Amino acid sequence: MLRYLCLCFLISVPVLAQDQMAVRINEKGILKVMLMALKYNTNQRNARTFNIPSNIYKFTLPKAALNSNPIVPILNEVSDINLNRDLDFYLQTAAINVTGTANPASLKTEISNSSAAGFDLKLSLSIPNVTATAPTMSLCEDKARGTKRCGNGLKATVSNLRINTTGRAVNLSTTLRLRTDNGVARVKVLRVSSNLEAAGGPALDINFGAVTIPPISLIVDGVETVLDTSKLRSEILKRKTFLAKKLMSFVADFIADDLAEMLNVYLVHRSVVTSWEVYRRDNPVTFDEYLSNHHAQNTYNRRPLSPQVANSPGAAIEAQFADIIKNAQVRVSLSKISTPLGKDVELYGQLGLMLNNRIMTVRNTLGNSNRTLPALDLGGQRGSDLNFVFSEPLINGALDLVNSTGLYQELFDKLAGVQGFSIRNVKLHFTGHGTAALIVNSSVDLNKLKSSSIAEWLKNLIAAWLERNNNRAVIYFPIEIDVTPSLVRSASGGVNLNMHLGSPFNDSGLTNTFHYPTNVDLMTDIVRDGVMKKLKESLAQYVNKSYTLDVSKFMNQSGVVFQPNYIGVNQGAYLMMNLDIADIKFNSLNPGVR
Repeated sequence: MLRYLCLCFLISVPVLAQDQMAVRINEKGILKVMLMALKYNTNQRNARTFNIPSNIYKFTLPKAALNSNPIVPILNEVSDINLNRDLDFYLQTAAINVTGTANPASLKTEISNSSAAGFDLKLSLSIPNVTATAPTMSLCEDKARGTKRCGNGLKATVSNLRINTTGRAVNLSTTLRLRTDNGVARVKVLRVSSNLEAAGGPALDINFGAVTIPPISLIVDGVETVLDTSKLRSEILKRKTFLAKKLMSFVADFIADDLAEMLNVYLVHRSVVTSWEVYRRDNPVTFDEYLSNHHAQNTYNRRPLSPQVANSPGAAIEAQFADIIKNAQVRVSLSKISTPLGKDVELYGQLGLMLNNRIMTVRNTLGNSNRTLPALDLGGQRGSDLNFVFSEPLINGALDLVNSTGLYQELFDKLAGVQGFSIRNVKLHFTGHGTAALIVNSSVDLNKLKSSSIAEWLKNLIAAWLERNNNRAVIYFPIEIDVTPSLVRSASGGVNLNMHLGSPFNDSGLTNTFHYPTNVDLMTDIVRDGVMKKLKESLAQYVNKSYTLDVSKFMNQSGVVFQPNYIGVNQGAYLMMNLDIADIKFNSLNPGVR
C-alpha cells in the first residue's frame, strides 16, 4: 500500500513560485555515506591499493652534491665526463603500488562555493600507514627521446623496492565539484593533495633487493679497462634514503598533479543521475477486459474483491488501484541544490506523475484558501540523516489525479455500498496542531437511496420531496476526518506506520474546518437527522480507529537500508519524514553482498 500512497505524494508540475518537494542530507548523513563507501571500497579492513603507472621523471643533482661523493672525482680524472656542474638525471619506475590503511574517524567533509547549480565538496582523510612497492626503479643519465625509458647512458637499477611510512600519518584531501546544467550533473576533481613532502610529514623506511649496475669500460689507445663499480654500488646503498625520498616525492607529485587529471579523464563522459523513473506501469488493454451490451458500450468489468481484501481498507485500496490504473509513471528530477550552514545538502526536485494518460496540476495555496505556501525551512531537523518533505498542494494535486480514475468512488462502493452516495474529490490539509485532515467532498442523491421495505421507501420518497428545492434533493457536504500519523517500533524490530482516523462528526453535525461548500444547513431538520444517522452508521466501523502498516520492507530498496524516525507535519504545510541511513550495500543487483 505504501508504494501506492507514495504515488499520491510524488507529483509535480514545472517549477512553481515555491519549492514543493525537497530532500535534505544532513552533515552526519553525508559522513555516514562516505564512511560506508570507504568500508565497502576497502574490503571492510580500511585498506586500499591504487596503482601509479610506470613513468620516467627528471630531476637535477646539484654540483655540490655530486662532488661530495668520493667516486665522482675519480670518474672526472679517468674519463671525459664533466661532473663539475649540475647534472640532470632521470628516474624510470615500473608501476608503483601504493597501499594505505585509512582511519575512518578522521574522515571530514567541507562544503564551499555553493550555488543553485551545485557546490564544491572537500573530503579529508588520514592514513596512518602507507606502503609503496615497485618491482624496479632505475636511475639513469639520459632518456630515449619520445619514450618513457632510459637512454644509453649510465644506468643503475634497484629491484623489489619497498617503502613504508613511519611516525606521522599521511593526510590526503580531495576537492570535488558537483554542477548541474540543463538537467545534467557532472562531477569534477579539482585537486588532490597530501602532506608527503610537508615539513614534519611522515618518515620513511626503505628496503630493496639487488642493485644492478652495468659494467663501465674505458678505452684508451685501444686498450679497454673495466672500471670497478663495487664502490659505486655501495654508495647507492648508502643513499637509499635519498632514493626513498625521491620516490615519495614522485608519489606526492602524482597525487597533486596526475591523480586528479586521471580521475577527471575517467569521469569526463560520466554524468550524475538527476532524473529517476520511480515507478512505471503499462498494462495494454485487451479485448476481454470489456463488455458490450445494449445498455452501454465499453463497460469495464471489475473483478469482485476477495473477502480478505474487502475486510481490509489498505488491501482494498491496493487491489482497486491495481485494477483501475492501466498506465502510470512517476519521475523525479533535480531542479536546485543548496548547502545550508555549509554542512548539509538540500536537493529540490520536480516530480512528474501521470495516471491513465492524465497529468496532474499543482496549486500554491493551503487549506482551501488563498494562504500561500511558506518558504521551506528544515534547519531544525538536523537530528536525522535525511529529511523528505512534500508540500500540501503537491499532495492534493496527486489526490486530484487519483480522483480522476474513479478510485475513491469505487473503493467506497466496495466497502460501504451506500446507494446514491458519491465522492466528488478528496483533499488533505494540515492543521495547526501538526496533524492532517482528510476531506472527502461527498454528495447524497436522495432520489437514489436504496429502500429495504415499503416504509423505508416511503420515508425516502418524502425526504426527496421535501428537499426538491434544495439542489433537486442532491445533498453535498465534506466529510472531514482527522489523521494522525506516527511511527511505532514493532516487537520484531521493524517499523510500523500507524494512522489514527478520527470522527467527522461534532455535536452540531459534520465538522467543516476548511469551509468547503455544503447545503446541509438548508435541509429540513427531519431529513438532515435521517441522512446524518445513515451516514454515521455507514462510517462507524472505519473511524475512531488506528490502522497499522508494516513499512520495514519498503525501507530496504536497491541495497539502501533506511531507519525511519519520524513522520509528521512541518511548518503546517509539508508532510515530512525523517530517516537515518542504517546501511548501504552498494551492490544493487545483489543487495546482500558488499
